[in-house]
Amino acid sequence: MIDFSEGTFSAYCLEHHLLQPQMNVPDVLFQMHERVPDMISDTEEFDDTETMEDLGRSGFCLIQKKNGFRYGEDTVLLSFFAAQNAPRKRRMLKAAELGTNCGAASILLAARRQDIAVDGMEVQSEAAGVFEKNISLNNLEGRLRSFCCDIRDLFSGGPEEIKRASYDLVFFNPPYHAQGRGPVTAKEADCSDLLEARFEVNGTLEDFFRAADWLLLPQGKIILVQRTSRLPEVLRHMADNQLQPSRIRFVHVRPEKPATLFLLCGQKHGKAGGFQVLPPLILYKNEHSYSDELHSIYFDKGD
Repeated sequence: MIDFSEGTFSAYCLEHHLLQPQMNVPDVLFQMHERVPDMISDTEEFDDTETMEDLGRSGFCLIQKKNGFRYGEDTVLLSFFAAQNAPRKRRMLKAAELGTNCGAASILLAARRQDIAVDGMEVQSEAAGVFEKNISLNNLEGRLRSFCCDIRDLFSGGPEEIKRASYDLVFFNPPYHAQGRGPVTAKEADCSDLLEARFEVNGTLEDFFRAADWLLLPQGKIILVQRTSRLPEVLRHMADNQLQPSRIRFVHVRPEKPATLFLLCGQKHGKAGGFQVLPPLILYKNEHSYSDELHSIYFDKGD
């Protein structure tokens, strides 16, 4: 549940992107008052170890574990980039998300693109269960499915509903660090779910790309977000799995700062040539204000 005491509400707004530039907390409280009944009306859906957030799109909400992995800006950017670059067909597009956790990226993509159905795959049983709750909470049973499975087992013992070469799109936000690379915080050391979300405990980058190659139809699209330091590895694994990079967009916290993330789109059996480096995505004008584009990504209602 959301704590609406004055001391905690501002922090909640900043964490969950509800406090817009030039907007004070009372303004946000007024707007949130209209949305709170929808956000908490189905309290039986979650327990005291969980919270529910308004995603700000299509009336969708998201249940998350208080002390587990919680979605952030990279998840929002992934769903935005996927919505922009996923194919458009005369039929429902079939997509797979690898490593869904609570399903934030899949639900945000479903909100942006009504023509996409998503099968989400998550190895952590508790997280996959929360994704199931979120599907039900948002009445998305006809478009989203949650599978508790290991992407490394798809080739031999995965769910029978998941077929080889049957998806138009595969997207993912993989762990940013290989095991043994990168600092471990005290919170992560005490929580295996957080540790597994940040480090390659349940699958390496190579495993993600092998799974994507197995799942994708010829000419299907792959879309991901990852840290810039791992771009050489990503390109190598794409080449090893017949996945041709087609466009990349670097993400900068501020205009003068180096890129920290990249968003990448590729195609299975795609032709070489025509690779595009898109204009950079700048997140903040300064320490306190979203860039115009990030503000648009969060608050505009289009794709």
